Formats: sequence, C-alpha cells, structure tokens
Amino acid sequence: MRVVFVYKYLTVGGVETVLRARLEGLPALGIDAQAWFLVDGEGRTLFHGLEARVHVGPPAQLNAYLDSTLADVVSSIDTEEILPLFGRAERRERLVVEVHSPYLENLEYLRRLNRGRVAAFFVPSCHQGEVARKRLGAGAQIHVVPNPLRSIFCEEPEAFQPRPTRPVIAWVGRLDSLKNWKGLLALARGLLRAGEEVEFWMIGGPPGGGGEAEILRAASRAGVLRRLRWLWGFPHERMPTLFDAVRESGGVVVSTSRGESFGMAIAEGMARRCAVVVPALGPFPEYVAHAENGMLYPARSVGRVVPVVRAFLHEPELRLECGRRAREDILRSHSPEHAVGELVGALQLVCSSKG
Repeated sequence: MRVVFVYKYLTVGGVETVLRARLEGLPALGIDAQAWFLVDGEGRTLFHGLEARVHVGPPAQLNAYLDSTLADVVSSIDTEEILPLFGRAERRERLVVEVHSPYLENLEYLRRLNRGRVAAFFVPSCHQGEVARKRLGAGAQIHVVPNPLRSIFCEEPEAFQPRPTRPVIAWVGRLDSLKNWKGLLALARGLLRAGEEVEFWMIGGPPGGGGEAEILRAASRAGVLRRLRWLWGFPHERMPTLFDAVRESGGVVVSTSRGESFGMAIAEGMARRCAVVVPALGPFPEYVAHAENGMLYPARSVGRVVPVVRAFLHEPELRLECGRRAREDILRSHSPEHAVGELVGALQLVCSSKG
C-alpha cells in the first residue's frame, strides 16, 4: 500500500511530529508512506534522515506527483486546498480527510465538503470526533486513530544532570490565545505569591514570528520575568531531555489551553514520566485521570490551577507515582507500535471498502 499524507504548512507542530512518527513506523508494516506539504518552512528539521519522503509544492505539483506514483490513499490533514483535485471522476486514490485542527475557524471547510468523494474521516480523539461530526452531520464515517509518539520519547527516561536548582513548571505550545500562554503567566504569579521557589520554562514561539515585546511586557507586568525562561525554537529532538530535566527538578508539565484536538506536548511529557496538570476539557480527560496519572483542574479556571500544581510540588510521592502511571498509560495507547498499527488497520479498512 502507498499512502501520501498532505498538510499545508511545514512548521514545527503537533501534526508534523505525528507525521514524523508515521513515516518512521509505517515502512516496517509494509506501507510506503510519503508526506507532502504545500508551503515550506522550518519544520524540515523534524524530518532529518527522512528527507527523501518529504515533498513540498502547490496542489498542481501534487496532482502531477499523484498521477505518476499511483498512490492507494491520499490523506488530507485539514488541507482543503487539495480537495478540488478529487473532483476528477478518473481519480483512483481513496481520499481520507483527517480532522486535527483545534482552531474551529479552520474546520468550517467541513460544512462545504463533498462527502461523496471522501472514503473516511480520521480524528485523533473522541472529542475531536464530536467536533467533526457537528460540522459533517450524521452518517459520516469517522474513525478515531491515535496519534503516535515519536520513538525518542518512548526510550527509557534518564536522570538529568546537573539537576535544576528549583522545580521547573514547563509549558509547551504555540504562543497564541487558544493555547493561552498568558495563563502560564497567571499561574506563575499565583505560585510566586504563594511563596513557591520555582521557575517557569515557556517552550514555543508566536505564530508567524515576532511578538517578543508583547510577551516580555506581559511577563514584566505579571511580576514573573525574573523566574521565566522563554525557549523559542527549541529543537524537537531535544525535547525528551528537556522533559527529563523537568521531572528530575521536582517540577511538572502544565497546559493552560482553551482548546485541543489531542495535546501532543502533554502526551510527550507523560511518556518521559513527568507529572502533568491539564484543564478538564476537550481530549485531556480521555487519557489523564485525576490523581492517578496526572491532575485535572476546572476548564477555563486558570486561577484554580495554583493549588493543583502546589499539591504536586509538596507531595513528591504523589508526583512520582502519577509520573510512573502516566508513562505506562500513554505508551499503552500511543506508542508507535500501537498507534501506527491502529492507523494501518484504518487504512486497510478504507482500501477494502466499496466506493
């Protein structure tokens, strides 16, 4: 079977890390997997060693490529720009539409979609399945296909030296209003006012670049600038080591997001045996069980996350046990072996279905 995954932007984000894991794992299961991006970008660094299977070009070039390679399945990941290519009656590939974006405005194309040309819809969580169904209506064939972790996160965690001098509160994501980077500053202010001797690592950059002045001003107004480290452009290959440092410091990984389709950074932290604190919204309760493998706090109530984080800081046995369970649970459902195998099963079902 030959599959071409198509995504618009070659950036450094959750979809690209999922595609990296898929390109790594699918060949061993007999799948020729290729990735096509419409717009080039800094995400090429994620595909070191797999460059021959990463392609960039506009829809017209993709069309010519598909005509020459005879793919069995084309999977469009929220890339509506390529959907007109499948209006041709002679198109032989089965079309899968993957719905991954947490930005609801980016999913309005689903309402306009000609479902007759789509063999199936894939989503990374039950929550995202409901989001898609509200736009597609009843009868859409929606399959929950788990996101695979990259193998580098599944290796046995190692002790980090030198150990950070203070517990680290780590936040990973795009610096925009949906991911709610300002929520980290509010959490930081609350913890420092409570007298906690901690520091904060914010890993990620603003969409489109820029925004440094706004972020620095906001951190200064919140009174947290002296304890904040902003790591912009941090290599994904080194993220396992960063999470190891957070764990060894006695700290936690937090999310203050207002919306997710899955939450890849949290899953990666769990795989490194980190304690995680996330809002009780979207997909998070599907894999984070409160006080068992992480902590949940009321959605959109960043002020109430402070005592939850403090519980982890002051109860090391709870923090360590939740981290241990977090790794076990996330690897059970999202290891490359399991998640890529689930993807293969879904693709085989698509290819064997009529139409």
